[in-house]
Amino acid sequence: MSSSPYGRAHVWKHRDFKMPKPFVPQFPQRVVLSDGSSFVHYTTSPRSIFKTTRDTRNNPIWNAFVATEGEDVEAKASGRMGRFSRRFEGMDISVDEVVGDTKE
Repeated sequence: MSSSPYGRAHVWKHRDFKMPKPFVPQFPQRVVLSDGSSFVHYTTSPRSIFKTTRDTRNNPIWNAFVATEGEDVEAKASGRMGRFSRRFEGMDISVDEVVGDTKE
């Protein structure tokens, strides 16, 4: 209850100070893809040119033809299977040698 004869109309409410929204700079950036094509978009990064080495043109996830083209070369060169293949590449063993002759 207010003791004022005018009610609460003249009493100011305490409001928190609102900070203004920050100014976020937007810079134009030219993105050059691996095949040489480019496009411009606006970003907060001040770099004016961004060159990609891996994008949708040459990534095997996005382009299935690229994935199947060099699959054998990459599999032989890297990873556990590549190490295994290099270690045992000179051993040519047939199934009969592993199982042995059961006819005897």
